[in-house]
Amino acid sequence: MSPTDLDPLTDTDLIARCAAVIDVPKADPPNSFVLHAPLELLARTALVPYVPPGQRVAARERFAQLAAEYEAAGEPVARRPVLDTRPLDELLAALVAAIAAGDLDDVDHLAYAVGVRATPSELRRALAGPVVASLAAAAHASILLYLFPRFVADGSITATILRGPARELARHPDWRLHWFEDPDDPVVSGSLADALLDVPMLGLPGSDFIFPIMNQAEESGLATKLLSAFVTEPGDARRVARELSRIAAWSMLQEPADYAPYGWSHCLTMPQAVMGIAGDGVDVPRATAVAATYVVGFRAALGQRALDPNWIPMAVPQTDFAEARADGPEPAAAFVWHTPDAELPAIVADLAGYASAHHDAHLVKYTLACFDAGAIDPSYRRLYLSAAASLSGWWAQHPNYEYGS
Repeated sequence: MSPTDLDPLTDTDLIARCAAVIDVPKADPPNSFVLHAPLELLARTALVPYVPPGQRVAARERFAQLAAEYEAAGEPVARRPVLDTRPLDELLAALVAAIAAGDLDDVDHLAYAVGVRATPSELRRALAGPVVASLAAAAHASILLYLFPRFVADGSITATILRGPARELARHPDWRLHWFEDPDDPVVSGSLADALLDVPMLGLPGSDFIFPIMNQAEESGLATKLLSAFVTEPGDARRVARELSRIAAWSMLQEPADYAPYGWSHCLTMPQAVMGIAGDGVDVPRATAVAATYVVGFRAALGQRALDPNWIPMAVPQTDFAEARADGPEPAAAFVWHTPDAELPAIVADLAGYASAHHDAHLVKYTLACFDAGAIDPSYRRLYLSAAASLSGWWAQHPNYEYGS
């Protein structure tokens, strides 16, 4: 599928063709692009309604480019899946067991069998509990379960998109968070937000990958010390999501930009997804433990300064958002922060169009996550839009940056 073939296709057909390519896992362990491709597809699809008419061609071309790049990224798995006619409940249970056993081939067969039959709600209820604490697949399984139900209506993306992520969950079944299974007696008073503002800065544990960062938060005892008070009783998932999202957005805006694209972006997208599936296959205390551990992990490993909840950026002289973005993260964020309410819809459209035409999956996921955060935390909507603007400003100054370069 090349960009020149796009004109006759509806958005639904274009996305379905892209999904058919990305549904097929690669045989070799994935690089960052391959690992994120299913989530990138979901996030790009969710952004389509926000994209203004003038940028829709570029957004549609990115779907074609995503499919082409994925197809060229390596050989597909050798074994072709076949339809399994066992009852769905039996298949779902077998899939969970195969992931835990690390049987990659069996997982792919079962993920396909489940994918062609399960509804998004069935998939979430069966998998959320078993996989929410997994740090395999870059701890991104919850993002798939969070985003996927949005696309059931038009059928452009089916649950077979699960195949690649399920295979990566099975590759490292022992990579899990577990401190909350036997938490210590609470030693922290105050709110969850207070605890997260008080995370000590430990520095990188030798790597900025997800597993070592979260393993440090757990093995150091930090997660247990800071979070035990918040995982022993049922909580309010939306309140927890709001508190975690604010910490993540303040981190994007107040910390140095060194870890903006792949650290502070994850600090929002990962916890948000976990809390977004709380109560639907995974109970709220367990979801709170996992999501808050992510924030503790990123703050401890990447944080370089204390966060100020009363932070307000200085106004900038630019009168155009594109000009402010070109000047970098701080001017872009400040421009949005001080933009009149009546002009925020235009900012949303601009952010969506910029991300949708961009090559980086994390920018796409983060922009969507900021829109979602503003929807559940409307009094802080300007904070999240400013954070999205900050990341777009980073990319405006690093247009050709690739992960790991």
